[in-house]
Amino acid sequence: MTSEPADDSEPANDTGLPWIRLNPRMLFVHPLRELIRYLPIIVLALIAGSVGGEPWWVYVLSGYGIVIGVLRWVTTTYRITDSHVQIKRGILNRQLLSVPRDRIRSVDVDSTILHRIFGLSVVKVGTGASHGTDNPEFNAMRTEDVPAFRGEMLSHVPRNVVVRSDASDDTDDPESAGHNFSRWKPSWVRYAPFTLSGVSSIVVVVFFVLQTQFFENGLLTRLPVVKQGLSQVEHLPTLTLVVWASCILIVAASIVAVVRYLLSYSGFAISRIDQSTLHITHGLLHTRQITLDERRLRGILLSEPLSLRAVGGAWTHAIMTGLGRQRGGVALLSPPGPRDEAVRIASEIVGVETALTESLVPHGRRAHRRRYTRAATFAGVIAIIALAAQLLGDVTPAVWWAFVVIVPWSAFLAWDRYRGLGHALLPGWVIGRSGSLDRKRFVLATEGIIGWTIRRSLFQRRAGLATVIATTAAGRHRYTIPDLPFDEAWPLIEAVNDQLRSQTPPFGTISPARPGENVPNGRNRRVS
Repeated sequence: MTSEPADDSEPANDTGLPWIRLNPRMLFVHPLRELIRYLPIIVLALIAGSVGGEPWWVYVLSGYGIVIGVLRWVTTTYRITDSHVQIKRGILNRQLLSVPRDRIRSVDVDSTILHRIFGLSVVKVGTGASHGTDNPEFNAMRTEDVPAFRGEMLSHVPRNVVVRSDASDDTDDPESAGHNFSRWKPSWVRYAPFTLSGVSSIVVVVFFVLQTQFFENGLLTRLPVVKQGLSQVEHLPTLTLVVWASCILIVAASIVAVVRYLLSYSGFAISRIDQSTLHITHGLLHTRQITLDERRLRGILLSEPLSLRAVGGAWTHAIMTGLGRQRGGVALLSPPGPRDEAVRIASEIVGVETALTESLVPHGRRAHRRRYTRAATFAGVIAIIALAAQLLGDVTPAVWWAFVVIVPWSAFLAWDRYRGLGHALLPGWVIGRSGSLDRKRFVLATEGIIGWTIRRSLFQRRAGLATVIATTAAGRHRYTIPDLPFDEAWPLIEAVNDQLRSQTPPFGTISPARPGENVPNGRNRRVS
C-alpha cells in the first residue's frame, strides 16, 4: 500500500512498525468537505450581504474549514500489526484507537463523488459491536489499494460473518459473479413519487427557510424577488392559493423523489455468487456494493406504505445479524417497485414461495372493534380541541367542516388497519402483518427467535387481547403481532416451540450441543 510514513515523535511499540499517514490527496478533499458542511450558513451569509452589510465572517469560516481539513490529515496516523489495528487522531483531544484484528467482522468501503474525483475511498472497519462503539475509519485511501487492504483486514474474520462493501470495485463485480435476478427496470421510477421521500426533503428545506426569518429581522422578506412574490400572493383568493400551493408541492415533491430514486437505485442488481453469498449493487453517482452472507439471514421484511400500496408497489429488506445498528439490522433487497417483483425476490432468497403470499389468520371481532374504537377516540379528541378553540374565539364555526374529511378518513384507516392485521405459522417461519399508513409484513425464522414477550395494556385486558413480541438478535430485534386474542397467544408460542423441538433449523447454523450444554430450542427459551 502506497502511503507516506508519518513524522510522529511518539515511538513505536514492540512491533517496531512505523505510523503511516493517509493519502495526501485528502489535503484537497478534507477542506472541500468542511466547506460543503458549512454551505447552508455560507449561503445565508451571502444572502445577508446582498441585502446590506458585509459578511466578513464568511471568509473567516471558509479559512477555518480549510485549516481544520489540513490539520485532520496532519494529525491522523495509523498502523496495522499482526494483532491490532491502531489509529491516532484528533487535533486538540488526541485519541489512540486500538482494535484487535480477531474482533473485525466487516469492512465497508464507501466512495462519494468527491472522493472518486481524487481516486480515493473511505474504509470503515466494523467489529460487530453496537451501543456507540467507535470503529476504525480510514478517510481516505487510494481506491486501487482498497482490495488488498480489505483482504488483509478480513484475513482474521471467522466463518459466518457478513462482509459488506459500499463502493464500486471493478475487480469484484457482482454482475460477472452470478446471475442477476432482481430484474430492476428504469420504469420503476414511476413509483418514486409515492414513497413520499420528495415530501420529506421539501419539508426539511421549508423548515430551513422558515428558520432564516429569525435572522436580520426577516431576512428573506427583504429580498426584492421575495417582496414582489409575496405582494402578488396576498391578492389571491384563499381557495386559489391553496390549490396552487398544492399543485406546486405535488410537482416539486415528485421531481425531487424521482431524482433521489435515480441517484440511489439506478442499476439495482442482486446476484448469488455461491450457495450462501449475495451481492447487491445500486446507485448512480454514489455506487454501493453490499456482500451478504445468507447464513446470517433471519427473515424478510415487506414494506407497503399506504401511498405505495395504492399503486401496487412495495419494497423488501433482509433481516440479518451482524449488520450493526447503523443499518438497523436490515439490508435492502428490492427498491420501491412492483409488489409482485418484491415478493418474487424475497421468496427466492428465503426459499419459501408461500412465505409472502400465505393467507393470514385474522384476529377476530374484538380486534376489529378496537380499531374502530381508537378511530372514534381520535376524532372525538379533535372535536373537543376544536370546540375549545371555538369557545375561546381562536377559530370560527367553519372549522367543523374539517370533520367532513376527518371522520370518513378515520373510519377508513380503522377498516384498513384491521384488514392488514394477521399472523400465520409455517414450518420454520413466523409471519406477522400490521399497520395501515406504513404496513409491514415480517417473515421471521423460528430458529432466530431467542425470546417472547406478551404485553397487555389496560384496554387490551378489557378486550381480551394481547401483543405478542418475538425477540431476535437480527434486524430491529423486536417483531410484533398486535392485538392477538389472548387465548391464542400461548398456543402460538407453544406451536413455535414444538417446531423447534422436531424440525431442522432452516439455516443449519447451530451446531449440535455437547453433553451438559443448553440446547437452543423452545424448552429453554424465556417467555416474559
